[in-house]
Amino acid sequence: MKRVGSILALFCLLQSVSFPQSAVRDYGNNHISTTSISFTSDGRYMLIGGYPKIYDVSSGTLVKRLIEEDDVAMGDIAYLVGISPDDQLFFVTKLNRLEVWNMQSQTLIKTIRDGKIAVKAACFSRDSKYIIYMRSNGEIVFLNSASLTESHKQKITGETPTALTASPDGRKLFIGTRSNILFVYDLNSRNISSFIIDGKAVYNIDIAPSGNYIAASTYDGKIWLGKYPSLEPVRTWQAHSADYTAIAFHPTGEYLASGGKDKAIRIWKIPECTIQNTWDNAHKLALLSLAFSPDGSTLASGSQNELRIGGGDDTKTRAFTAPSKLIAAKSFKNEAAPPEATKVSQQSAVAVTANPTQKRLALVIGNGSYTGSVLANPENDARAMQNVLLQYGFDVLKYENLNQAQMKKAMDEFGNRLKNYDIGLFFYAGHGIQSKGYNYLIPVDADLKSEEQVEYDCVQADRILALMEASGTDVNIIILDACRNNPFERSWTRSSTGKGLAFMNAPKGSLIAYATAPGSTASDGSGNNGLYTSALLESIKIPKINILQVFQNVRVIVSDKSEGRQIPWESTSLTGDFIF
Repeated sequence: MKRVGSILALFCLLQSVSFPQSAVRDYGNNHISTTSISFTSDGRYMLIGGYPKIYDVSSGTLVKRLIEEDDVAMGDIAYLVGISPDDQLFFVTKLNRLEVWNMQSQTLIKTIRDGKIAVKAACFSRDSKYIIYMRSNGEIVFLNSASLTESHKQKITGETPTALTASPDGRKLFIGTRSNILFVYDLNSRNISSFIIDGKAVYNIDIAPSGNYIAASTYDGKIWLGKYPSLEPVRTWQAHSADYTAIAFHPTGEYLASGGKDKAIRIWKIPECTIQNTWDNAHKLALLSLAFSPDGSTLASGSQNELRIGGGDDTKTRAFTAPSKLIAAKSFKNEAAPPEATKVSQQSAVAVTANPTQKRLALVIGNGSYTGSVLANPENDARAMQNVLLQYGFDVLKYENLNQAQMKKAMDEFGNRLKNYDIGLFFYAGHGIQSKGYNYLIPVDADLKSEEQVEYDCVQADRILALMEASGTDVNIIILDACRNNPFERSWTRSSTGKGLAFMNAPKGSLIAYATAPGSTASDGSGNNGLYTSALLESIKIPKINILQVFQNVRVIVSDKSEGRQIPWESTSLTGDFIF
């Protein structure tokens, strides 16, 4: 996994080039947020999301409305729209379905019903032969544009997809997720790689039509810029106040437009990332979508609209003329840039190679010293697990009592190093929780007053799963002794969260082991180690048994000692034997 380097300072102009504000066309009130915008290849027509409509750009007249009236059920709202490069088709994503329309006749051809469709992650292939969309479970689906039948499906990630775009050369797909991981799918080899950008969940991904640069915006107002196809990072900067940020490259690739919650549209010079112009209060509410016409003469923008009955200015176009002469930039300190990552404490990395033909790497974390809630055994569990793994040929990265930033850094570094290994193992002992169907590992600095804080103050377990899956290892093992009775949940008077962890599907070549069954809690143990870890340490040492037999033995021991109250659980997609 490619680790993005340090964040550079943002550059900004003292003065800006003024584009004519008079060249603005307001398309009136769409009665709902304009979630997405797409142009035909000649720039004549513009398709917008929300309550989907097609407009003639030159006259501003409404050509086609895809619904009868602007006040339909939420299930008819279009979250994403896209016109095929050959202008023959367009798609509209809605809750639980994808609609495919004929662009020439502007008639509905087929509705693809899929309860797991990720409504903001779909696109056409550059040759228009496929409609490609992501599912919420991390699968990618290819639909043949001619037959509108499924031609290929493949698991990409355990993360929830949030964005999808195809490279101009037609060779790669870029997939954004709810974390800060970008996945790269090679359309020829069908291989998957990934890299990390600074910021929260990915909101938009765009690649300059010139093919030189790629940009990704995040839900905390940042933009990451990298070179294409090398993906070498150029700069990360705070473009807008924290929240979703829309982006769009100018066709020349020399400019990038951005819009955010601050209601402003900004034009950035690429690759300098210097600001060329700002339209403050470009809309009455936060920006959601941006798109340049193919010739670059028009910039379309869409915003939120909370006024469904009257008012609102959710869709606009502006004439865009690139400045003929750029003004020199002056650098300044980017106050919004995060500090350098804190050095991870209590790391012990020892290289031992018992089998020279099979390289093994393990990440071991034990979190016990929580504020106001100390667990007796996670640190002991981590140390004991480190010692036994070293005996079986693992290089071990061991950490204790990490905060959120340190946990993420440790995972990211592990994922980066794992590319050079055959076997990966992750062991975690400490508090864990499920929230809204996702599992989270709780850092020692978490102070969770409500369930709503979990997503932002904890570390999603899917993060380590995605990093390991993308590393290319033959076997990945994840062991979560993280189902201990959670003190935070007891203070949540209105929580829907269940006890213990939720079930996670194991990708091909992997095994996920839980200290207890999904939805149940585990014992911290009365000895030097937790009940589950103690049984695991004992079972690993049994000679000549495979990993499935190891965990079967663990299940027998734990069930017996807990008198049936705790039953360990595994999810596996291993395709061969693994022996410690």
